[in-house]
Amino acid sequence: MQSQIPNAKSQDPNSKLQIPKTKPHYSVLAARMTGLVNWNWRPLAFGLGFLALTAGAYYLGRCTTLPSAAAASPGVGDVRSDASTKTAGGKEGDYSRQVVAYIYGSIPLTREDLGEYLIARQGADRLELMVNRRIIDLACQKKGIVVTDAEVEAALADDLKSMNVPSVKDFVSGVLKRYQKTLYEWKEDVIRPKLALGKLCRDQANVSPEDLRNAFEAYHGEKVECQMIMWPTSEKHHVLTETYAKIQQSEKEFSLAAKSQASSALAAKEGHLDPFGRHTTGNDELENEAFKLQPGEISRVIETPQGLVVVKCIKHIPAQAGVTLDDKERAKLEKEIIERKIALEIPKMFKQLRDQASPQLFLGKKVETEEDLTRQAREALTSDSPTGLPKHSPQGN
Repeated sequence: MQSQIPNAKSQDPNSKLQIPKTKPHYSVLAARMTGLVNWNWRPLAFGLGFLALTAGAYYLGRCTTLPSAAAASPGVGDVRSDASTKTAGGKEGDYSRQVVAYIYGSIPLTREDLGEYLIARQGADRLELMVNRRIIDLACQKKGIVVTDAEVEAALADDLKSMNVPSVKDFVSGVLKRYQKTLYEWKEDVIRPKLALGKLCRDQANVSPEDLRNAFEAYHGEKVECQMIMWPTSEKHHVLTETYAKIQQSEKEFSLAAKSQASSALAAKEGHLDPFGRHTTGNDELENEAFKLQPGEISRVIETPQGLVVVKCIKHIPAQAGVTLDDKERAKLEKEIIERKIALEIPKMFKQLRDQASPQLFLGKKVETEEDLTRQAREALTSDSPTGLPKHSPQGN
C-alpha cells in the first residue's frame, strides 16, 4: 500500500478546508522527501503535525474562531449541565428558557437569549460545522456506533505524543491558543468526529498479504540515499533541452542546480534526502528509478504530478538482518495499515454521507423579504433528496 501525497497549500485552521480537487504543487513531494512531511510507515494518529491535524476538520466545514462561551454549547449526545435548570418563568422543562445569568438581581438571561446573541455574530460560520457534525452523528446512531469520552481522551493523548507536547496545558497554551481554539472545540469538532468517521469506515479497511509485505519492506527492506532536483512542469522544455545535459556531464552543475532549485526545502539541503525504502514515497516510478541506480549515477527526468524530478544515487543501504514478520511485527503493521486505510476512506465516507443528507443551509443567506424566505423554504421542502439517513428533525441540541 502506498502513501498519498497531500495538498501542498498551507492549511489555515480558520479557513474552510475542502477536499483537494487539483493535483498538489511540486513542493509537496519535496517536503515529503526531505522529511518535512511524514511519508514513511509510521503510526498515523495525527502523524503530520498540527496543520495536518486541523485538516481533519475539513470533514466538518468551517473551523472558525469561537469564544469559549459558544464552544461550551452541547453537541449531539452531550449531557446538558445541571448547573441551572430554573427557567425564566420559574417552571421546569423549557430548555430554551433556562437561565444562564441574572442582571440587577432579578432580570434573567436565558439560553435562548445567549443562542440568539451568538447566532447573530457567528451563526452563519458555525452552521455548516453543526450540520456536518449532525450528519455524522445520525449515521453513527443508525449503525449503533458510539464514541466514548474515554476514546476521545485516549486520542487526545495520542495527539500530544505525536506532536511531542508534554501536557494538555501546554497544548492549550502553546498550540490551540495560537489558533484561537478551545480544548472543547478540539475534542468535539476534530477528535470525536474523526473517531466516529473512522468507525464508520472500519469495515472497508482490510489488510491483504500484499499490504503486509509492502509495509514490512518499507520498514526493514533495502533503502537508498539520494539527492533530488525538482523543477516545475512549466520548465519542461528548458530542462530537457539544456539543464539535464549540463547536470549529467558536470558534478559542479548538478550541485549548483540542487542548491538553486525552486523548492527551498530541497535547496537548503542541496537536494539531499533521508534514506527511503520502497512503498514509501507514493510514486513507484520514482522509487524504481532510484533503486536501480548505482552510486554516482543520475536518473532520467521523471515526470510526476508535482513536477519534474531527477535523482542522483549516493548509496544503497542493505535490508535489516535478522528481522522477521513474526506475530508481534505483524500485529504492529496491521494496526498501522488499518489506520492508514481508514484515513484514506474518511473523506470518501463523509462525501457519501453529505450527499445522502443533501443539507439546505439558510442562515447567512441574504433574505430581502418574507416572500424570499417562504420561497427558499418551499424549494428545500420540495427538492429531491437521496434516501438513507433519517428524514425527521434530530432531537436535542
